[in-house]
Amino acid sequence: MKFIVSQLTPESVGREIQAYLAERQRQLLPSGEATSEGRRFSWCGDILDFLADGLAERLAPLGITFTNPFPGPLRLMDEVQQPDGQHVRRFWTVALHRGCPIARICTFFFHRHDQISLPQVPLVMAFSPDQTAGEDGE
Repeated sequence: MKFIVSQLTPESVGREIQAYLAERQRQLLPSGEATSEGRRFSWCGDILDFLADGLAERLAPLGITFTNPFPGPLRLMDEVQQPDGQHVRRFWTVALHRGCPIARICTFFFHRHDQISLPQVPLVMAFSPDQTAGEDGE
């Protein structure tokens, strides 16, 4: 982990989560449908689960937990289909530092319904814990 607990900000927490997802992404085969250890995926949601697996344990030594399992509750109303067939789904959760909100986390999950692999690694954005704009679709 690259930051010191006294330097925890929404941005630093978001960067750490993004770095973890990228690290996990590097464990996927070039096809994106399996890991280098042989785990195969049957749909894109399995890949998101794989990417997020172990994140809570990674951040626990810093005293960081989540109000909902990362990447957050599935909210189907947040899925947008782009003209090229790619879908973008937003997952929201709150990161807590020793039980106190430190960041609202939005994870953009990019996927297509006609393929298993992800077109790009999920994008993590972190906001101040008291900032609510965006979660309701604004």
